[in-house]
Amino acid sequence: MASAQITLNNDAVVAEIEIAAPPERVFRAITEMEQAKQWGGGKDYEIILWDIDARPGGKWHFISKERSGKHPPGVDRIEHYGEYLEVDPPRLLVHTWYANWHSDPSHRTIVRWEFTPTKTGTHLKVTHSGLAAIAGAAEGYAQGWPGLVQQIKNFVEK
Repeated sequence: MASAQITLNNDAVVAEIEIAAPPERVFRAITEMEQAKQWGGGKDYEIILWDIDARPGGKWHFISKERSGKHPPGVDRIEHYGEYLEVDPPRLLVHTWYANWHSDPSHRTIVRWEFTPTKTGTHLKVTHSGLAAIAGAAEGYAQGWPGLVQQIKNFVEK
């Protein structure tokens, strides 16, 4: 079961989960577009676009629509995008994160994925930082990241 914690300064959300697969497998599920499309949508979201160029300086871009039609006010589709800062397979992945529905869509946040081998597979830790400047972002991401890492676990373990 995934868990998420908000840091005391309200600037970051840390989500963690155990996955019964080696780090190499989990890393590929996150960085290979065809695999990401399989776990990224689900019953709640329709994927419109997902581009991944997982190399330092490479870009990523994800656009989806909520199947329920509920979006933040003034947003007809949910868009996330950024640039890869560090790519060290299968241990570390760091990228910027921008979202069109943030109160300031130009505000840069950072997502850090850490893949630690364990006796039974991988401990995945995701830290999304730079959130304090966006009202309500830490609370929102603390609700969202556990479901996302659970989708990755479900996909990789099936």
